[in-house]
Amino acid sequence: MKYLTAEQHRDIVAKLLALGQKVDGTQYHPAGAEYTSLMVCFLLHNLSAADALLRLAKSFGSEWFPATVGYTITRTMFETDVTAHYITQSASERSRQYIAFGAVLTKKEMDACQKHCKSNAASWREAMNLVWDNHWSSRECEVNQKAAAVQAQFQRISGNGKTVDFKNWAGKSIRQMSEEVDHAEAYDVFYSELSAFTHVNVRLADRFLRLRQDGLAWSQMADEFDFGNVFRHSANFLTCFLELFATQFGTWVQKDVQDCWEVEEADNNGVQPKNNPCHSMA
Repeated sequence: MKYLTAEQHRDIVAKLLALGQKVDGTQYHPAGAEYTSLMVCFLLHNLSAADALLRLAKSFGSEWFPATVGYTITRTMFETDVTAHYITQSASERSRQYIAFGAVLTKKEMDACQKHCKSNAASWREAMNLVWDNHWSSRECEVNQKAAAVQAQFQRISGNGKTVDFKNWAGKSIRQMSEEVDHAEAYDVFYSELSAFTHVNVRLADRFLRLRQDGLAWSQMADEFDFGNVFRHSANFLTCFLELFATQFGTWVQKDVQDCWEVEEADNNGVQPKNNPCHSMA
């Protein structure tokens, strides 16, 4: 284990991004077109997230790096990695289930519009009726039919015998999925911290508040560790996903991913970690 500098973590993210961008098409996975499509979509999401972070760093530098935005982007990389690992455990079945949930989401969106067509607020009534007439009215039967065809996949029977709808496609929280794919530590240590910036709790506000001898001040300057933390987390999450992608599609080998962590020695005498960086502190 050893501590790496913020710049070293940023360079690792850049190397991982370059590795991921080498993909020039991929063969269909034996689990099917649905699984292949999802994994490629997850790859593209994580690569675009990494690219966005690097572009923000280039534009703003470390001192004025938009930390809260960086943390929010990085959080999605963890969810993508956990979701991909969870789906991979039963690739064919879970990828189809993940996709089928789209019909449920579409119906929820349509039902919300229909509900607020009768809103007490005139502006909302006008807006929702406009959306309904131009987007949903001609599709209502189709949307209901598609949702009804898959609804049973996303329901469970509670202890008192009632039918309960899933809150998401898996019927499990990110925490539960993390435990099942051996990411519990990363969830507790990394994801919980990152969630502060998505849920807008006091940690987000703390990033802008500065306590000084002459009183309070507010600044968009990054906290001392923000820049490094964003790139440390994103390097770990992207590494973990790229290693999974490698095992599933053979686009590169594990060593290619690990080689991205070859950096110049930091100012300490630590040893380069050899375990999966997804679970390391490096």
